[in-house]
Amino acid sequence: MIIPAFTLFILGTMVGSFLSVINYRIRHNKSGILFGRSECRHCRKKLTAFELIPLISYSISRGKCRHCGKSISPIYPLLELISGLLLLFLYMSYPFIGVTYAGITFFDGFLLLQYIYTAFVVLCLIGILFYDIEYLEIPELYTFPAIAIIFVWGIFSPTISLYSMALGGGLAALFFGGQVMISKEEWLGSGDTQVGILMGLFLGWELFLVALMVTYFLGLLITLLLMALKKVNRKSKIPFAPFLVIGTLISLFYGSYLIELYTTTLL
Repeated sequence: MIIPAFTLFILGTMVGSFLSVINYRIRHNKSGILFGRSECRHCRKKLTAFELIPLISYSISRGKCRHCGKSISPIYPLLELISGLLLLFLYMSYPFIGVTYAGITFFDGFLLLQYIYTAFVVLCLIGILFYDIEYLEIPELYTFPAIAIIFVWGIFSPTISLYSMALGGGLAALFFGGQVMISKEEWLGSGDTQVGILMGLFLGWELFLVALMVTYFLGLLITLLLMALKKVNRKSKIPFAPFLVIGTLISLFYGSYLIELYTTTLL
């Protein structure tokens, strides 16, 4: 399992690097969102293949452009690292290829499909997380394709019921959409509602409720911490999508355990 896990980690860092390019091009209305050569954000110098090696190129150049010497934001290698780690962790949840204790190599085609599906949605969420951190917006380029893929998966896959998906998406639409309408987008934006619906459809209603509790707990905790450190105040705009995404990921990996823990210890 070491070789496929390492391979998926490397692939994840490459996808993370690609997501950073997509985010930049969306924000700045660059042509060729999915294609075209990458360039330095400061001097516009076209980057070579060596300068685009995930994590390694940033470390070698010490976080600076080799052409103009301007600093490169650490958010880019962080995006690469997180994407790589997530593809690695997903492989542990869906080990579609490996070797048994008896030394027999196995391959599971359905687990591979489930891995690809989950990885696609998770990487869309990671793109949303970093875009919202940088620009305080949520691009529909991520939310709409992810929701479409979730619908297709829900129709053909036996792993989640359409009822659970529909109920989760409906609860999310009511909960987040209601806040947007009541506050006239002062509390949340329409993009947050889209991410919330994505969460509900992706997780199903039970895991969505877990993700919701985790989201607001983390949001309150981190906001109070930032206020205590005087990094933000009551009037500061704080991106909410990162909390939604983190809550979704925690629920995805540990939601069933948290539900079991709750039912066995508190009920």
